[in-house]
Amino acid sequence: MSQFIIVDNGSYNIKSGYSTFEEPMIQSNSITKTKDGSIYISNDYRNTNNHSGIIFKRPHDQGNLVSWETEKLVWDYAFNEISTQYITSSKTSKSKSKTMDFSSDSEIDFKSLGLILTETPFQLPQLSINTDQIVFEEFEFQNYYRCIPQSLVPWTLDTDIENDFNLIIDCGFNATWIIPVIYKSVYWKGVKKLPIGGKLLNGLLREFISFRHYDINEDPILINTIKESTCFMAANFNEALKTKEANYCQFILPDFKTTTTGYVKKNDGKPLQDNGDLQSLNLVDERFVIPESLYHPEIIFDNSPNNNSIIHSTSFKNLSDLVIESIMSSPEIARPLLSQNISIVGGTSLLPNFSERLKTEISKELPQDWKIKILHNDYRNDLTNWYGGLILSQSDIIDNITISKQDYYEHGSNWCQKQFGFKNI
Repeated sequence: MSQFIIVDNGSYNIKSGYSTFEEPMIQSNSITKTKDGSIYISNDYRNTNNHSGIIFKRPHDQGNLVSWETEKLVWDYAFNEISTQYITSSKTSKSKSKTMDFSSDSEIDFKSLGLILTETPFQLPQLSINTDQIVFEEFEFQNYYRCIPQSLVPWTLDTDIENDFNLIIDCGFNATWIIPVIYKSVYWKGVKKLPIGGKLLNGLLREFISFRHYDINEDPILINTIKESTCFMAANFNEALKTKEANYCQFILPDFKTTTTGYVKKNDGKPLQDNGDLQSLNLVDERFVIPESLYHPEIIFDNSPNNNSIIHSTSFKNLSDLVIESIMSSPEIARPLLSQNISIVGGTSLLPNFSERLKTEISKELPQDWKIKILHNDYRNDLTNWYGGLILSQSDIIDNITISKQDYYEHGSNWCQKQFGFKNI
């Protein structure tokens, strides 16, 4: 069995690692440029405090991998990081050092490795073919398996029912995907997409704060930090609005002396140790109104400068609507099994109360005698896809589903798309 590198190639972060790793390494899938003109690849921007005015260039656009000029640099960075990590760990284990061939002291020979790679559902075929060419012709991997990340989730589940019938809700950076997986195969007719993810929530939060408090348009890192540390999903949105003052919190902005990232002030009654430079945001309803756009997309347009009456009067489908549609688009016998085997993954789903609220919303629409269950495993939501790839790489089936470099050169560049591409529906 070949050794594999598993790459969950997300729009926001790349989760990557060898099949001998116990956990993935996480790298920002971006190239950044600071105000002084310095260029940083992936995580290197974290070594500077010059975050104001920072610009992120990402290889993905609308979830599609469109810029291999950017992605190639990020992959080189990621592979160098995991190679360094592997070499460091293998120094303490002679048995490990025999499982991998090194072309130098710090590089690994990809010709002896397989690759498990994820891509966005319904990726444009030509873009997928471009990826296949890079994998075999640039990196020269020995074996290759490409799939959508959600299809790897069932491999992390324990029982046969959970493995065979699973509804995956992946709330990521660019969008939220609802994917029914039956017998570990994606049921493409039931796949649904909500174009709301972490990126849009960040933009909405930026508009709220810039209008109500301070102009933070030039600090995307701060915006993301505020969202991750303060926002949550309300159990009942209307009740939360009535008692919004109960959700008050104070976020201390970075002064680059006492803090470089900002933080939420503890509600312990103690005064701030203010050196005269500290500024704070007093956040109330922003904390739960922003995530609520997943269930009330009209919030986005209510805070948009576009006052088109047609847009405002349009009925938009929300997350729970699309989950119900996905279940009902699946084979009738599988529907109640999907509702009781729901997996939630993706970085945005780490918002507090996300799972509980989703269960409440879809319970209103599904038959009362159907059981609704959100599955939980030992992996963090944003890392579940990678661990699914790890378990797949160690299974007996992996040799039967991968394409070898010899197959690729024998059948041509369209061969991978025929084997791995989504089925036309």
